[in-house]
Amino acid sequence: MDTGWISDSNCQVSVVYMGRSQNYSVISLCSKVEDWKCLEVHSERAPEDEWLDIFPHPVFSSDGSSFLFLANIQESENYQFTHIKHVMISQRRISVISHGRYEMISDVTKLIRLITLMTKVTKILCWDTINHKVYFMATQDKKPGQRHLYSVQDPIHDDIRKVEPQCITCDLGDDLWSSRYYYTNCTHFEAFITPSLGVATNYGIEFYILECQGPGLPVSGVHMQTTHSLVKILYDTRPFYTERLQKLALPTQRSFEVPLPHGGRAQVQLLLPPSWREELRDAAFPVIVEVNGRPGSESVSEKFKIDWGTYMSSRNDVVYIRLDVRGSKGQSKKTLYRHLGGVEVLDQISVIGYLLDTIGFLDETRVGMWGWGYGGYVTSMALGTQQDVFKCGIAVSPTADWLYSNSAFTERILGLPAENFKGYVEADATQRARLIKSNSYFLIHGLADTTAPFVHGVQLAKSLTSANILFRYQTYADEGHDLSGVLEHVYSSMEQYFAECLSLDPDDTKPEVDNSIVPAE
Repeated sequence: MDTGWISDSNCQVSVVYMGRSQNYSVISLCSKVEDWKCLEVHSERAPEDEWLDIFPHPVFSSDGSSFLFLANIQESENYQFTHIKHVMISQRRISVISHGRYEMISDVTKLIRLITLMTKVTKILCWDTINHKVYFMATQDKKPGQRHLYSVQDPIHDDIRKVEPQCITCDLGDDLWSSRYYYTNCTHFEAFITPSLGVATNYGIEFYILECQGPGLPVSGVHMQTTHSLVKILYDTRPFYTERLQKLALPTQRSFEVPLPHGGRAQVQLLLPPSWREELRDAAFPVIVEVNGRPGSESVSEKFKIDWGTYMSSRNDVVYIRLDVRGSKGQSKKTLYRHLGGVEVLDQISVIGYLLDTIGFLDETRVGMWGWGYGGYVTSMALGTQQDVFKCGIAVSPTADWLYSNSAFTERILGLPAENFKGYVEADATQRARLIKSNSYFLIHGLADTTAPFVHGVQLAKSLTSANILFRYQTYADEGHDLSGVLEHVYSSMEQYFAECLSLDPDDTKPEVDNSIVPAE
């Protein structure tokens, strides 16, 4: 359940709630005049064999007569995209305002046809009812790792003609051309507009803050709403960090799509080590795959970051891979409904197999994987498939048995145990763990973990032991799910394990440490 005030008068409250099955949600209005009695004004039902995602609270117009909210729209059999719906309460009229279409000229027929933009909205920033504009953040067409600032005319404008959303930051068009010096290497933006939540503003927006988050170094500035011209730079990290980063041997980042066997496409991101060269045809680099796989998650992003993957690729000459497969944001949920640890695991194996077959410089005999939380669960399930793709894997704070996990998340996908007990059994990692090869599994868990309680690690260890499987087990006293107090020890242990398993040859030429550069966790 989620609640919020509709106006500054504090006389009306909106309430959004779901049933336990999380496939049906209701938006209600409760008025002080009516003694806080609530009236249902809108409802959403998930498509068959799917669930509803949890989105931020709706944004209401200043008079409370209509509201905007995020909802998933089915674009095709394999794709869903989040868009903005507008509901006029009294007229009971619903429209999708963020759906963009553009004209495409066929090279063969020379005919013009309308193509629906494959974008998804990530956040509603502000509803400016004076200028009749809605500002929101969304991806660019077929580029889910990017984030851009958009605006669109609101539906209550006198002009009834359909106006397509305008991308302000895409490809640095006319709007930001004068600011190209600052935003040339930017495809992942964030924007800040006040007020940002709850109720639409009844005074015009004059300025907004735009922040470039990658793939180049971060920079932020204040812009005019009318012309989008740059007013002031708030911060620019490039003068300070560019020279320092140039002294580091950082990996090269590549992002692309890979077809999935049963339809749809997976998003792939490679971090290529500094020693990699296009002309090195006979090189064979070890591979480490970072796994997430949690339904609704997103691993492939063009946001700037220096993390453990960057370090491993740079120091150990590793090709580091991140994937988004079925079940991730924008992908169909039908294949995951009532089945965890199935298609998202098989897709990871399928995509890595495809990459090993098509990219010559990947060493198929030295492939490892690791994941944290749900990623640790996927790692455990993948190593137990008896497919010889991965040589070893590390599971950090994994969930093992979904009967003993967060019921809000688990029942959203698997349903109630009484209704889908078979699904719970098939998703049990302790059953699959019996098939993991000896000396190929490293289990890490914190004793104070409340997200994936320590009993999950104990169950996995018990299953492995009963099957006479040799494995490495490392626990941390008084540490929660994020292991925040022992991260250096965790990552050092992981590096040492992969060095042994994948026969890594680290670059021991350690440059002078620059404490002014702090890697992102």
